[in-house]
Amino acid sequence: MDIFIKKSINIILIIVFTFSFSNAQNSLERQLREIDELRAKLDGLKIDELPTKKYSNQEDEIWGTILSTWESDLAGEDWISTFCFEDVLSWTKEDPMPHDKISLQRKRAYDSKNSKLLFYDIKKTGIVVKNDLAIVYYYYITETLDAGGKVKKEKGKLTDILVKENNKWKYLGWSETK
Repeated sequence: MDIFIKKSINIILIIVFTFSFSNAQNSLERQLREIDELRAKLDGLKIDELPTKKYSNQEDEIWGTILSTWESDLAGEDWISTFCFEDVLSWTKEDPMPHDKISLQRKRAYDSKNSKLLFYDIKKTGIVVKNDLAIVYYYYITETLDAGGKVKKEKGKLTDILVKENNKWKYLGWSETK
């Protein structure tokens, strides 16, 4: 009788494991299919085809600049050349020291060949504006597809520093924390 119970337990464990593995595999296949569908939709859009918002005040204009950089990144474009000053500095959470513009462009070129931003969501928490200087605080959530086919999820906080020059807001720097 004892052997019968052990065999029954083993059979039940095998069935549960097989069912769990099958569900996980189906879920992963479904997620990858959804990512492929989303990627196909995104590939069909260009940044200049997206609807644009008319800004009613300075804070909306600043936030619109930040949204434009995220949309440009989502499209795989070199937003650093367009939206950053030559003397920009960026300090991300994983780096021991800030990046200058050349380093940021090199990192962006590498990232664009080895990963793809699939999704982002940003939530503004505060903007301070003094004359032509703005400091913007916000949360972000991203999903990125790496070269190995894995989706990496991240979240954190950003502080962006923008300066207005020739009626256009550009990045002077930013800092990222978890």
